[in-house]
Amino acid sequence: MTKRQPAASFRWPTTGELRWAAVVAAAVMLITALPYLWGLAIRPSGHYYSGLLTNPDEHNVYLAYMRQAADGHVFFVDPFTSEPQRGRVVNVLFLTLGIFGRVAHLPLPIVYHLARLVSGWLLLMAIYCLAAQTLGTTSGRRIALLLAATAAGFGWLFHAQGGQPHPIDYGPGLVMPEAVTFLTILLNPLFSLSVFLLIAVIGLGAHAVLSGSARAAGVAGAAALVLGNIHTYDLMPAAAVLLASLAVLVAQRRLKARGVAMALVIAAIAMPSLAYQLWLMHSGDVTLIVKSAETPVLSPPPRYFALGLGLPLLLGIVGAGRAAMRGPDGARLAALWLVLGFALVYAPHVPFQRKLAEGVQVPACILAVFALEPLWTRGAGWRAAFAGGLVVLLSAPSNALYVQRALRDLATNNREYIVNLMPPLYLRQDQYQALRSLGERASLSDVLLCNSFLGSYAPSLAGTRVYVGHWAETLHFPQKLEDFSAFLREDTPQAFRESLVRDAGITYLLRDESVYDAVFLPPAERSSGGFMPSDMPQFEQVFHQGLVTVWKWRPG
Repeated sequence: MTKRQPAASFRWPTTGELRWAAVVAAAVMLITALPYLWGLAIRPSGHYYSGLLTNPDEHNVYLAYMRQAADGHVFFVDPFTSEPQRGRVVNVLFLTLGIFGRVAHLPLPIVYHLARLVSGWLLLMAIYCLAAQTLGTTSGRRIALLLAATAAGFGWLFHAQGGQPHPIDYGPGLVMPEAVTFLTILLNPLFSLSVFLLIAVIGLGAHAVLSGSARAAGVAGAAALVLGNIHTYDLMPAAAVLLASLAVLVAQRRLKARGVAMALVIAAIAMPSLAYQLWLMHSGDVTLIVKSAETPVLSPPPRYFALGLGLPLLLGIVGAGRAAMRGPDGARLAALWLVLGFALVYAPHVPFQRKLAEGVQVPACILAVFALEPLWTRGAGWRAAFAGGLVVLLSAPSNALYVQRALRDLATNNREYIVNLMPPLYLRQDQYQALRSLGERASLSDVLLCNSFLGSYAPSLAGTRVYVGHWAETLHFPQKLEDFSAFLREDTPQAFRESLVRDAGITYLLRDESVYDAVFLPPAERSSGGFMPSDMPQFEQVFHQGLVTVWKWRPG
């Protein structure tokens, strides 16, 4: 049995505990690398592997930012749309990663995965430190880390039964990696770093308010400053939890003037990045910030969200009740985060509701163990180990199924998602070389007209903008898909093509005479390949290999 430590607010783990957590976190992150190594191992001969899983379109956005930084740009534009832009967006994460890739002479996908491994490790370490503020035993903290690193919800049960509900952890519905820690560290360095910073803001911020620590306030403020720049949405749950903590301290008559001062210090340090993002949103320019804020990403029905959090949420509710009655300050903080985090996911008039689910599983897992903590303190070590192991075991299957599906998608190269315009995970050699060749002659001022599959990859591999390439980042995406389809059809008047090229500022055209262009052609024209640019004298061929040809537009 683990010896119970004295109850205390905001305690830090011992060196031995941190050493154990560091090893476990590193092992978890190495496990998350295995699907990618498998994808590399089964790469079809002569193909380029993107280094991605399941949905490349989202990650290609981040790689496109990194490409701009690697090419020497400090301010980013949206490269997935052709409209004129001033380039005012700064994201310190992707700016740093792009510069690092350029200095270290490393391919950007390698840098992306290094960032994923490091940020995921930091997140798991932060979860352990946050658990130490709630759980009084080392065994409880360890179970909390293992649970947070592996848990999902009840989606696997509905999958096994062929049911219709769509939990967010696995199934035919919309999976939400931002709400499941394992999927966060498996897929996305931005999400991992954001949740790490969110924990730092909430944990250290609450400590600063309660203790009056200027050092904690400074670190929490710095974390909020960076968080406000790289993932602004996460400032909402952070602010909500800290304000609620202040209200609780006022009700308990424990809030001191120095605590209020520390809260103001945190807000003052974080304010510049928040003010900058607000200015971008109201600048009237076409920016990534405006697109991300305006594109509706609403939350699924509450029952699907709850099912996707599963057993940790059920036990977490019990733990929150226990914390409200007689829990330490850390447990009450976690309870506030869980309640407010769940509520914010359904905040009215907020078009990015779903994004606010980020990190909400963390307090659920910690409170789940807090609900079971009496087992660790009543002399029944075997019972505690059995209960903790059982919770971890019952919470993991959805993540295992997700990985299984990701491996299947690698084997099929996302072919079953072509009708959904999901880009492939592997590019043929002619596709890859066409984009690399384009990168040697084009720049961010050029606009490439191509199918949306390759349009997803072009900004990161070629460093150019595209006419259509991403369902959210491309302005007027449905209309531009129709325009591209019309451009390819044989019966389209040449005047339409000339007008489209002129109005959109298109400088290059890429034709892929395979299924990826054929998707946009009517069935009758798919065998003939549709329109060929050689029919227009303004197009000059600059690259040809296999089924792919690149043409440069030369007006006049």
